[in-house]
Amino acid sequence: MKHELKKELHEIIDSIEDEQTLLAIKEHLENFAVSSDLDDLTAAKLQELEKAIEEADNEVGLEDWETFRKDLISKWA
Repeated sequence: MKHELKKELHEIIDSIEDEQTLLAIKEHLENFAVSSDLDDLTAAKLQELEKAIEEADNEVGLEDWETFRKDLISKWA
């Protein structure tokens, strides 16, 4: 049963030509993968990652587009 289901899913994916659709499917499927890059992280690194995600969600330390743009122009102009 599982083998047939995997085969059917592969056939469906193989029939999709749109790159954006394939990227969306890949992003969603990665969440269900058995192995994860997070498995290799230490507890300290996981905590650091969680803090960074929380800060990004709360926009801590992030600057708005105009400030970023002005800084970039002043640096490279």
